[in-house]
Order: sequence, then structure tokens, then C-alpha cells
Amino acid sequence: MALPLEVLADLRLAVDGEDIDIRGTGDHVVVDLSSLRAGRRLLSSGPFATDRARTTGRIHEALQISGITAEVRLQGDTIARIGEGARPGPLGRLLNLDGVDVRPTRPLRAAARRRPLVTAAVVIGLLVGLGWWLLRE
Repeated sequence: MALPLEVLADLRLAVDGEDIDIRGTGDHVVVDLSSLRAGRRLLSSGPFATDRARTTGRIHEALQISGITAEVRLQGDTIARIGEGARPGPLGRLLNLDGVDVRPTRPLRAAARRRPLVTAAVVIGLLVGLGWWLLRE
């Protein structure tokens, strides 16, 4: 049963020079990162720094109890959702992120368009690794 909690916020944080916008509109909180570096710095400086999986599970549970959904965006594109509206998929389970719905598709596509050679090298490396793993059996 959700508790009657409402979050109203319009904040701008700076973590080591990286901007992070936080907006709350009742039962929905949006954390908009200016870059992946901003997200990494935020995660390494807060309560996530020690036991990320355990802390993520606690945050998810608290948000569900409160009836709040938190959404993490990277330059406007949703990359993760946690709390009441989150439906964790295989990627969240693979990364051991209890309760987190991870959706990095749009930012990955944008990065692939910006750096096609790096993308090709990563894909080839993954295919070689997968082939080696399958053939060693």
C-alpha cells in the first residue's frame, strides 16, 4: 500500500562540475544527467558507493512503498526507471540491479552514430569473445 507522499522539486546540482537536473512532479521524479560522467560521479559519491546492489534494492522498495517512480535520463532520453512504475527487465537482472528497469537503447544508438569505428570494434570484440566461449566447451 502506497503512502501519501508527494515530491515537488526543481533542483540543479553540480557534482565535480557536471550538471544534474532533478524535477519532482508529485509521484514522479526525473533525474536528468548531462553526461554519463555525471552519473558515475553521482553514484560514486553517494550512498551507492559502498554496496550498490543492496542500496538499489532499498531505494526501489522505499519508492514503491511511497508510490513514487524515479526516472533517470541522459540528456532527455530515459535510461533507467526505479520505484512504483519500474518493471525490471533482463538487463537489470543481469547487472544485479534489484528493481531497476534499465533502458540504454537510445543513448547507445546515439553513441554508435557518433563513433562508428569504436562501435564496430566493440561489436567485433563481443562476437570474437562469444565465439571463443562457445568453442571452448
